[in-house]
Amino acid sequence: MKMQSLRTAPAILAAVLLMAMPGRAQVAVDTTLVMSDGVRLDALYVLPTTPRPPEGYPAILLVHGFGGSKNNNRALAVNYARRGFAAAAYSVRGQGSSEGLFTFFAAPRILDDLRENIAFTKQLPGVNPARIAVQGGSQGGLHAWNAAAYDMGVRCVVSIIANGRAEENWLENDAMNWTFAAATTTTDVRFDPAVASLLKYARESGDYSALRPFLRDNATNARESSVTTPTAIFISYHDGFFNQNAALRQFEAIPAAKRIVLYPGGHSMPPSPDQNGYVLDVIDRWLAYWLKEDASAAPVASPDSAVIFFDGGTRAAQSYAADATSRWLLPSSPLPDGMSQLDLYFGAGGLGFQPPPARAEHLITYINILGSTPLSFRTAPLLSDVRILPPPGSARLLVRATGTPYQMNLLLYDRDPVSGTRIPICRGHRQASETNSDVTVEFTLTSVLHTVKAGHVIEALLNGGAALVPDQANNFGNVVIGPPVPSLDTFISGGSDPSRISLYVQTGSTSAEIPPVADDAVRLFPAWPNPSRDRTTFSYALQGAMDVRLSIHDMMGREVAVPVSGFMEKGRHAAILDSPLPAGVYVYRLSTSRAVLHGKLVVTP
Repeated sequence: MKMQSLRTAPAILAAVLLMAMPGRAQVAVDTTLVMSDGVRLDALYVLPTTPRPPEGYPAILLVHGFGGSKNNNRALAVNYARRGFAAAAYSVRGQGSSEGLFTFFAAPRILDDLRENIAFTKQLPGVNPARIAVQGGSQGGLHAWNAAAYDMGVRCVVSIIANGRAEENWLENDAMNWTFAAATTTTDVRFDPAVASLLKYARESGDYSALRPFLRDNATNARESSVTTPTAIFISYHDGFFNQNAALRQFEAIPAAKRIVLYPGGHSMPPSPDQNGYVLDVIDRWLAYWLKEDASAAPVASPDSAVIFFDGGTRAAQSYAADATSRWLLPSSPLPDGMSQLDLYFGAGGLGFQPPPARAEHLITYINILGSTPLSFRTAPLLSDVRILPPPGSARLLVRATGTPYQMNLLLYDRDPVSGTRIPICRGHRQASETNSDVTVEFTLTSVLHTVKAGHVIEALLNGGAALVPDQANNFGNVVIGPPVPSLDTFISGGSDPSRISLYVQTGSTSAEIPPVADDAVRLFPAWPNPSRDRTTFSYALQGAMDVRLSIHDMMGREVAVPVSGFMEKGRHAAILDSPLPAGVYVYRLSTSRAVLHGKLVVTP
């Protein structure tokens, strides 16, 4: 690697002079680095004004997020310099003002750029080359991890909202990640044309046969077990870009000193001020321990508290030992003390804690390109707190499809029935290709620690393919693209092998403490007559008083009539639609706090 001498030499001199003037503010020095292949990368560095330690300054190389630039880390670099660290940052190839084309996150040229920027950081005046860290978030977090995975000679790394398991993040269970697909269309990144063409073809065709081996080649799974660099990982439960289960599996495989913190939030630092403060404190202590040999920070490297989960319901932190994997990754058999399995069964009336006696079919309405409206299933209000523990749960769902491929997505929420607010818990999905008419779709849910408080309900939303116009606020975490040609049309509950969700919970969260939902809490009867011409009767029955909305939708998903909307008493009810509808096929939808049920109506000329 060469340094651009005309720009860099005067800058280093200015920085050296700055070091001799304590009390002066740190100044970020902009420079250009010429990589070994001749491509120029935009960079900056800041040197401390504090007295130089006898062994030299520790230093931190900062890498920005996808589509950003070195300027995203300018203020952070200055802040680190004020605290006695030299700091450097650069714009990744093909991003910001750096030249060249971006290939991919772990492509050989991108890795070489990272190595050469580490070498540049080590050569900064007064820096101790044995005490260098790499830190970043998102794309930068992946670069930080790569510095450890590819053994680039740094003392430690800090990886925020990232992991190196590319296929598990962006092509999990044969469905393409929606956020990843959207990110690859950005104009802020100058992609290598061959890579751009590969990604475009996969997005538009749904054919992942070429993308899958490409992602495997860019994954670091095989390197995890040989990592010797101390690694700190910070990951959110509901990140739309990186999968926290993949991060946990990566973390478990690392033999080096390590720490991981998981918190409720999206593709960002924790939104909660107290949790954000905790994460920043862990980062500070991690760098102080490994780069400054601060003995007071030694507990941050203890394996006895290396795994931290923040409870999504109570916000309290829970620590686990790194080797106690049966409590935070994969339960042992028998289950550890204090852990039980809780099964939630789908039924005609919602989610129950006993298998429903009767089979029921629920129509899935899928609008081509746009996606499907969700089927909603809820428990009754809980009589006591239910604490969902970190080992990932699972879903086993019976569905019917008219063709292949087809896909099922599940989102689990903690819902307050009084305020109507809901908090994300976990999610899962699978795209499959079996040819049987009725098939069982199985997949793992994302890991989480979450206490659902007494009085709240657990709500499951099911989408037969992509959600109708994906909403990142509600369809959280690794939202996926649906099949180009949707074919999943029916979800089946009840029967001999009922559709269900299995969760690991703290012992005491048992079905005996939670009122089961009666299968007939809400019943929707077939519309009559059907086919209909000008007058249709819709009948339904309620086991209790509740708000009810009955709506009619055309096959484009547009609402064309609302025969019922309001509070209804317990009992059987009938609503008559006597306004003629144009000939065609319609879906009628009964929505209550206990269930959302559908039926199909045919209107003849």
